[in-house]
Amino acid sequence: MDDNKRQFQIHLPGLLKVLAENLYSTPKVAVRELLQNAHDSCVRRSVEDKRPSARARIDVRIDPDAQTIIVQDNGSGLTEDEVVQYLSTIGRSYTRQLGENLSLMSPEVSEKLIGQFGLGFLSAFLIASQVTLTTRSMKPDSPTYQWQSNGDIHYDLKTVDDAPIGTQVKLLVKPSVAYLLNESVLVSAIQHYADFLPIPVHVNGSSMAVNAIHPPWEAIDPTIATQDYIARKFAMEHPLAVIPLHDHKIDLGHDSITIPMRGFLFIPPSSTASIQEYGDLSIYIRRMFICENQRDLLPNWARFVRGVIDCPALEPTASREELRREEVYLLVQQALEQQLSASLHELARTDTMRWKQIVRGHRDVIMGWAVKNNDFFEHIASIVTFRTTRGHLTLPGYLALTDDAVYYVTHDMDNKQEQMLGEGFGMPVLDASRFGEIGFLQKYVDYHPRVRLVQMDSGTNRFMHPVPEEPFARVLAYYRSRKIRVQIMAFKPDVLPAIISYPKEAEFVRDARSALDTGDIPDAFAGMIGAYLSKMTVDEESLAGALYLNANNAFVQALVTVEDDEKLEPVLDLLHQMARLLAGRLLDAEKITALFENTNTALTRLIQ
Repeated sequence: MDDNKRQFQIHLPGLLKVLAENLYSTPKVAVRELLQNAHDSCVRRSVEDKRPSARARIDVRIDPDAQTIIVQDNGSGLTEDEVVQYLSTIGRSYTRQLGENLSLMSPEVSEKLIGQFGLGFLSAFLIASQVTLTTRSMKPDSPTYQWQSNGDIHYDLKTVDDAPIGTQVKLLVKPSVAYLLNESVLVSAIQHYADFLPIPVHVNGSSMAVNAIHPPWEAIDPTIATQDYIARKFAMEHPLAVIPLHDHKIDLGHDSITIPMRGFLFIPPSSTASIQEYGDLSIYIRRMFICENQRDLLPNWARFVRGVIDCPALEPTASREELRREEVYLLVQQALEQQLSASLHELARTDTMRWKQIVRGHRDVIMGWAVKNNDFFEHIASIVTFRTTRGHLTLPGYLALTDDAVYYVTHDMDNKQEQMLGEGFGMPVLDASRFGEIGFLQKYVDYHPRVRLVQMDSGTNRFMHPVPEEPFARVLAYYRSRKIRVQIMAFKPDVLPAIISYPKEAEFVRDARSALDTGDIPDAFAGMIGAYLSKMTVDEESLAGALYLNANNAFVQALVTVEDDEKLEPVLDLLHQMARLLAGRLLDAEKITALFENTNTALTRLIQ
């Protein structure tokens, strides 16, 4: 033997500190690990015990006065050798050993076993200052053993009076996690981790199990059970669609592999890009909860989808709170994408109205991701609607009204002035100001080369044509004498006498200046915003807007013929106020009140 070789020594208190601070995210995982051990013990007994036995059961009892939690099962129990070999040897797991033994002879039973790493029992010391385990093996004539440890390098092991076959774990709860002695808190933790565990878990002698035992996809009516589960678990009463998951065969070229999976995907009524995107799964492995909000198993384009999956092929990390990103993980990704894609294709083919509801309810998210996925884009390109000056239209519906061109603006076209200008151009104008819309339009043109994109908003002037000022010089002079920026232009529709145009940054400048004046912006940002404003070219004159008179309008043309200033001036004032009101921008309640006062004054002058 090599004299230089040495044996590793494990300092248990140090290891427990590492587990507490680094491996597990919360002390509550101790509940999960103890329930998993109890479950696997019951499964083991069902496999190895040839004698009839009582129905598997797990009992949890709380004693707040004694500061203890007890977890008891009627499973296989442990012999003295097994206590030493598996319970007191870190990293060795009887469940893992049993699973390996059964994997060839009884794979269906092997897949029911949850434990793997031989570390889970140590998590008991995250919540307990002392752990006492009492166990009696199912093997004939086995004595009852009691194992006890305070979390240091020593443990006591002795025989005690006979107890029923199975194992009891008694935890002396640390003061820092005394909240687990609250029954409702403990029941919530049990339901969180072990709701689908096939063995009933009873708390404080309750006649009814606190866990559901059967996942919704195993119910007599899976459709109703799944709907009820979504309403309860996700607080969502009416999902647009529910897609059951099933085992999936993947072609590997030279061979194939079947990925076992159960569960469901569902589509919420609506979502919002970057604010309320989904694309997340709750993950179970062999019916034990692993994690929620897992966002990488579903394809990126499915940010409008949520779901629950139980897949024994997935492999957890040592903490069993996340998934290992290895080859099987990629295969599960592939299986999920293929099932989801096939289901959406079928839905689009057989239930057009519901498919349109989905696309429109998740419009922004779907539009953004469709640009990156050709197959997905092809299925939604003709269904997505855009806001236009003639209401909400699909692109095929819009193009039926135009000359194979999409006339669009990239700023919000909510105010009526913009809509009238667009319609005055002779074509409906499409509002492409929201997330992903420009990219979507460009991709649509790539698929339909005959379609042209025509941007209309490089400034309001895009809708207008200059005309000579001379015939309107007297009218223009009146406005300019009052410091009103004004131009005479020709634009459509002819019935629109005047509009006011503001710089794109006008609202931001006004709101930012107001916030700076009132001190609403924190000091850390005030200097930065002030410096940014100082560099902008939007001055007070620009903020007042520019008035454009329509040379095509019969009323504006008639103004040229009015020679009486007393008649002309109130009409011009009224025209200016009408244009401000139509624009609707930069008008708060105070300015609207002043606007109507000016309008009243102009009208009064007209009738006097």
